[in-house]
This record gives sequence, C-alpha cells and structure tokens, in this order.
Amino acid sequence: MIFQKSNYYKLSVVGGIIIIASLIMFQNFNSCPARQFSIIDEIIQYESAMDYSMCVSLAEKIQTLNAECTSNLETLYCG
Repeated sequence: MIFQKSNYYKLSVVGGIIIIASLIMFQNFNSCPARQFSIIDEIIQYESAMDYSMCVSLAEKIQTLNAECTSNLETLYCG
C-alpha cells in the first residue's frame, strides 16, 4: 500500500511537469495574439507621445506581424 501511494505521487508530479511544459511550449509557438496585443498597447502609447522614432519602430513591428501572422493591422504612416 505504501508503494502504491509513492508511485501515485511520483506519477502525479511527472504528469504535472509534463502539463506545465506543454503549456509553455504552446504559448511560445502561439504568440501571434500576444504580439498583437503588445503592438496595440504600443500604438496607444505612441498616440499620446507622437514620437517619430516610436512610429518607425511600430511600423516595422506591424509589417513583421502582418507577414508572420494572420493579422491585418493597418501600417502606420510616419511621414
């Protein structure tokens, strides 16, 4: 009976580690929505600062996101 509890505990710990590792891997591979929210947050910050250098970096980030993911964020015009 003691060995069964010990094995169950070890199995539970290993299972938990596998679940946590798979969630971390899934988050790393599916980061497009996280990147999109990050860019939207930066756009809001840009609207309050109106800094040209921030606009250029945001435009590049948006173009990269649109090329790599299925998002359709409108590219900023920094003219």
